[in-house]
Amino acid sequence: MTMRSTELSANWFFSAPEEEPPFPAHFIPKIARCPATVPGFIHVDLMANGFIPDPFKNCFERDVSWVDTSPWIYKTEFDWQPNADLPRRVLRFEGLDTVCRVVVNGGEPVSSNNMFLPLEIDVTDRLEKGTNQIEVFFDSAIYAGRERREAYFKAEGIKHDTPNFEDRAFLRKAQYMYGWDWGPRLVSCGIWKPVHLLEYRNRIKQASFMQEKLADGTFRVWVEADIEGDAKSSAEIAGIKRAAGEPLEFILQPDLWWPNGEGPQTLHRASISVGDHKIEKRIGLRTIKLVQEEDKVGRSFEFEVNGRPVWARGANWIPNDSFVSRDKSVGSQIDVCRSLGMNMLRVWGGGFYESEDFYDACDRNGIMVWQDFPFACSYYPDGPAEQEVIKAEASSQVKRLRDRTSLAIWCGNNENLAMYEQSWGGKENRPSRYYGENIYNQTLPAVLKEFDPGRPYIPTSPLDPTKDNIGDAHYWDVWHGRGDWKYYEESKSRFASEFGFASSCSLECWRGVTENNDLPPHNVSRWHDKTGKTEPIFTGFVELHYPKSESPEDWTYYSQLNQRDAFRCGIEHFRRSPACRGSLIWQFNDCWPVQSWAVQDYRRLLKPAGFELRRVHEPVLVSIEIKEDQVHIHVANDNPNPLHGDLTLQFISTLDGSLTSGGHTVVELASNERKVCVTQPISGFEKTTTAVKAYLVGQEHNANWQLLAEPKETKFGKPEIIVDVKGDRLIVTVKGFVRDLVVWDSDDAYDVYDLRTGQPGWHAVTLANEETTFGLRHQPKELHGRSLGGSLVLWQGG
Repeated sequence: MTMRSTELSANWFFSAPEEEPPFPAHFIPKIARCPATVPGFIHVDLMANGFIPDPFKNCFERDVSWVDTSPWIYKTEFDWQPNADLPRRVLRFEGLDTVCRVVVNGGEPVSSNNMFLPLEIDVTDRLEKGTNQIEVFFDSAIYAGRERREAYFKAEGIKHDTPNFEDRAFLRKAQYMYGWDWGPRLVSCGIWKPVHLLEYRNRIKQASFMQEKLADGTFRVWVEADIEGDAKSSAEIAGIKRAAGEPLEFILQPDLWWPNGEGPQTLHRASISVGDHKIEKRIGLRTIKLVQEEDKVGRSFEFEVNGRPVWARGANWIPNDSFVSRDKSVGSQIDVCRSLGMNMLRVWGGGFYESEDFYDACDRNGIMVWQDFPFACSYYPDGPAEQEVIKAEASSQVKRLRDRTSLAIWCGNNENLAMYEQSWGGKENRPSRYYGENIYNQTLPAVLKEFDPGRPYIPTSPLDPTKDNIGDAHYWDVWHGRGDWKYYEESKSRFASEFGFASSCSLECWRGVTENNDLPPHNVSRWHDKTGKTEPIFTGFVELHYPKSESPEDWTYYSQLNQRDAFRCGIEHFRRSPACRGSLIWQFNDCWPVQSWAVQDYRRLLKPAGFELRRVHEPVLVSIEIKEDQVHIHVANDNPNPLHGDLTLQFISTLDGSLTSGGHTVVELASNERKVCVTQPISGFEKTTTAVKAYLVGQEHNANWQLLAEPKETKFGKPEIIVDVKGDRLIVTVKGFVRDLVVWDSDDAYDVYDLRTGQPGWHAVTLANEETTFGLRHQPKELHGRSLGGSLVLWQGG
């Protein structure tokens, strides 16, 4: 045996220090030696032991804030017997959050101060035959950050009330845990990743399969590994083996990996071994290049994969839970991203370097990863000591991720340069310099030059906060600026790496967190809205287009449709633009039940905007633009092949579904071409009773529908809706016209699902004298429907 790895996840307990009780005055029980879950967080353990309510429910987030002010202690005991064949022993913590000391068998404490950096402790001479003890003493991150901030400000001569330079900047900890405009403030602490005892004579500490494309089109793949011990390593990839002592280098034929929609996601099995210690991976062959060139409209920002320009279609990804150790759905959610036509996710800088499950799923699904380093919306200390901390962190994570097939780009931070140049908090309060710059412009580039020199890197996003026609852009004039989503059509973004519009979460999500049906716009729902624009601004944005909400169902439905319209407007505008080469919506997911910009809420139900992504992300897009008394039909072809098709335009009566033909047009576009293919006057139609439909023949399922008037001004007839349940299918037939029909089972929100994506949620469909089919997971109890014409019970089980 070369190495043995034992996970130490059982028999953990937690307690509060007796000399510093964290309890509020009314809190009587003593917290001592309570069962703990590892990996985990203190809040989850306190919930499991009945000390605190679920902070996701009601307004309990506010009531559990005392948890973050206390130190906490975690302890375990385990039995160990020495093995003479394995003389070295290391205790490895994959992740400790965050300021803590580890004590093994009462010995000298070993400190850890970085949530993103694994901690290894050599316990070769610390373990004892039989019972061994591990203790982890966590300090309050709140107090630790505050103390470090005060000391740094004093040394630098920074004013104490300087905004955007808060306590969180002084800890290497996921920044969203301090609260965001979509997330709760649950700072927490804990052993958030697994703990292992490693016993070995030889081991592979780290290994990467590096690659480069050669002039003849083949790929050279070689292994860079950190081996501890005196053994030689062997390796294998795509069935080709290299024995121990041979150069671990391979020449492979180009069986390529492509992003979703561009070609297959070919992954080759690869492994490196030292004795019986083996690390296995799956590696794809590809080249990824970021093209930034000056042109007549600014500077481009475009990804090329295997020499082919790719229009990036995707979303921003935030941490999937406030307590991520309990989340098991990451892989399946990346599957959802693929089903929605995405080919890129941006791992946002306020979170963390994601899990192996996340990158495995991105590799498998053809989802390119834009990876921010964990710095967001803040100034950061960046002196020599801080740079050394970041150097160690970045070196560890870059070596972990550099052979990931899906990894497309590294980015130094989220919006920090924008914050400085735009003087967030007032020019008079801005610090004397851009704190953090040394990290983004010196430390991180140096680490990447050493360990991942072939990968694109940008120091910040957006690249130029003052100009959206240079590099990538965060377009927040919509929502944060002028507000209404119609202003997307004024953006000149070359690559829209952030833009979004908020909406309610699902009714199912609300019911999981409220009592007494305290749904929008009541107190609990206000607490679960961190946007700061609940009323009247948020509601006002919706009421620009939709009727005033009179019930929780109204608000959920209208706000979600308005979000759908916003994303459709933005993405279609960006895809119509010859200069724009990508759109990443803000955001895909949520970390708790909340009103936010997410298109999939915390209950993992898609909103109408989520289903709309499937259409607007298709390689060939039909886009309707209504200006004054004309309708313009754009077609964008982002397929690698030319397009030859028949474009159909129709005008539909919203009163009875009767059709007036707008004609057929032959469309021919080269790859990566977009243009206006039809311009039609609409002055002869009554706007309040007319809808427009455009599609390519053979792609009717991707038809684009638009009303000529605002939804709140449109008149609807009373269609006949016939529902038939046949096994696992729900067939809905409409005689007349129905706009934005959503269907759900009152007993199970996950029962009704969209057949194309396989996802549950409110898929809004528009029908004119036709039928559509939904999937059913089981026999429904009672089917409800909602359209712009009103609510109704569609079907009741016998």
